[in-house]
Amino acid sequence: RNIKMKKIISILILATLCFSQTEDWIYYNHMTEYDWVQFAGPSMEYSVARINSDSSENEINLEGHQYYDISEDGSQLLCFDYENQTSNPCIYNIETTEKNCSTSDIFALKAKFTIDANEVLYLSGDQSASSLALYKYSFMDSSVSLISDSLSMGIDNMTLSPDREKVVYFKLTEDENSEDYLMNYDVIITHIESGETSILTTIPYLDFNNVGIWNNSPYWSDNGFIYLTFLDENNCNQLFAIHSTIGYVMQLTNNACGGIENTLYCFSSILETKETDLDKFVYSFCDDLNGTFGNQIYDINSGESSYLGSFNGDNYISIAMSQSWSPDRTKVVFSEWVHGGLVIVPGPMRIYNTLTDSITVLGGAFNSDEGATYPAASPIMWFEDGLAGDVNGDSLLNVQDIVIIVNMIMAGENNSSADYNGDGEVNILDIVALVQVILSN
Repeated sequence: RNIKMKKIISILILATLCFSQTEDWIYYNHMTEYDWVQFAGPSMEYSVARINSDSSENEINLEGHQYYDISEDGSQLLCFDYENQTSNPCIYNIETTEKNCSTSDIFALKAKFTIDANEVLYLSGDQSASSLALYKYSFMDSSVSLISDSLSMGIDNMTLSPDREKVVYFKLTEDENSEDYLMNYDVIITHIESGETSILTTIPYLDFNNVGIWNNSPYWSDNGFIYLTFLDENNCNQLFAIHSTIGYVMQLTNNACGGIENTLYCFSSILETKETDLDKFVYSFCDDLNGTFGNQIYDINSGESSYLGSFNGDNYISIAMSQSWSPDRTKVVFSEWVHGGLVIVPGPMRIYNTLTDSITVLGGAFNSDEGATYPAASPIMWFEDGLAGDVNGDSLLNVQDIVIIVNMIMAGENNSSADYNGDGEVNILDIVALVQVILSN
């Protein structure tokens, strides 16, 4: 055995090959049917789908369903069954394909898991209405509890804390001058389980009621700040950070808006995301050059923004909506709505590679006539199929895993979690690939 061990160590030292890691999937809501209803506008139907990052595999998970969230371990989807003219909340187990649906008929614009997987939050209201209501729903007893009503339609009121125990939302306050369109909004935090509520701070915000489709999406980072966009003293949209405990507000950007007024089609926002541990995130802004949307990547550590691009066409506007980063945080995928006058449809997903500074479109090129091969509505979420190589189950890749895999090889044992390079066998190649990842971290 000592001779075998020495050979293994020698190969590890000499190996310089690079191997692929576990398969990763991007979950999204695939638009499966589109129709234009007279006097009502577009009607779209969705199915829950997933695609890998090179577009080589794409599959439908649940037909006639639309998902809103995925559990922290990536094993369960929170979705709604829209078949048979109902809207029933469901929890779908990705691994077992089992689906647990409630008979409660709930109209939800958005929904998210809380720290308790059996309790979810959802927004309800008509997009033609002036406000929304935030509710908590329990799968255990089918109970519904109102958290708050009269919420802004212009800000995403479904932003949870990193521990998923609190939710932040925004309510219009009394305004002495109701004719200037500049409204003050209270930033309110509620502890989901206890119901304890406090006003964190108050911000000025351009009232965008009745927009209802591209909402301002705050990002609650695990560094203790809530990031969002609102107006500065010059009536220009900027990126701000609000400390989630003391309410201290910092302006992070000072982008000139060149006198361009914010319009229905040009309003900055952070792209919606589930991740809370990002060191960079994508946000849209009103491009001073053409008066429409552009996109930036903001680096939290350096405080600098880099231009990502504008993806508008000659006859349509691209409105970026949702973002999700690859497990190694080197790439970001984002979805968009394509607005071409009266018609608003999901567009393609694009992946930006921060290492090569390149952008690819999943499914190939896109134009407004042919549409998107994989039209993706929000949210989108990039997940890895488990942590390959973590044979001791501690959610880490380290020397302990290498030792166990070496023993498996010498004993002739086979284990799917030890098959790091995914070739169906547990051998020296898995150890080589695993060592390279550990050393690179």
